[in-house]
Amino acid sequence: MGYEIPKNLKYEEKIIFNLSLWQAVCIGATAAMAAILILKTPLPIEVSGSIGLLLLGIGGGLAFFNLKEHAINFANFAFKPRQFGYLEKEMKKFIEINSVEENSVILNNGAIKAIIQVQPINFHILSPRHQEAIISAYKDFLNSLDFPIQIVMRTVNLSIDEYLARLEARVKKLKSERIKTQFTEFAAFVRQYIAEHAVKNRLFYIVIPSDEKKRIDALNQLSIRVTLCQEKLKNCNLVTKRLSTNELVSMFSSYFEGFIENGNEYQSVITLLEKKRLVAA
Repeated sequence: MGYEIPKNLKYEEKIIFNLSLWQAVCIGATAAMAAILILKTPLPIEVSGSIGLLLLGIGGGLAFFNLKEHAINFANFAFKPRQFGYLEKEMKKFIEINSVEENSVILNNGAIKAIIQVQPINFHILSPRHQEAIISAYKDFLNSLDFPIQIVMRTVNLSIDEYLARLEARVKKLKSERIKTQFTEFAAFVRQYIAEHAVKNRLFYIVIPSDEKKRIDALNQLSIRVTLCQEKLKNCNLVTKRLSTNELVSMFSSYFEGFIENGNEYQSVITLLEKKRLVAA
């Protein structure tokens, strides 16, 4: 009875001496070259022997240590540009995103994915009974999946400017000098504490793929899968949200230098300054 080999599992037939075809070719070719060099050339044995050992080392590296892939990666690192502009064509090839439409990410290879943002909970402060219930619900979530997902955690600098701005607006309405003084001291303390302790914010995402070929079918399948994941995660007391088109663009843009986290969005410094100017006005 035959079994289907999973797509992400690499399979190679062993043909001779427990070696695959690629390994046998690498070892055989370099060994032959080394033998010809040592036996058929007038070079001193010290020179021909050293070169022969080097060839055998290269053959062993290609056969057993994936030297070919390492060499390609090194060549790409050494000879390709290491910096791209935000709007350059090479950057589009690097990030492999063709477009962001209909609350989904369309990759260069045609794959379509949706992204859910998950608000974390402080698991350690929950009671043991509550923890067990969440673990059981999370197991049920994983067991309900009949498609692969990717769980991504991102660490970003914590920004509380928007929170402090809203709080300051409320303080101004009270028209109390004592409360204004307390707010100023509180804001300075919080900013200093975050700066000194390098407080970070962790963001969690679930990437959901579609395996349909037609675009309309893929989008419909993503909607069903997103709904399934959100309903199961709700049983874990987790608040989820599917990122919209604008939020996806904003999130991917934030990976480039010059973008700052602002709530669920990522905005350029110019945008944030413009918002502050409008609030002040």
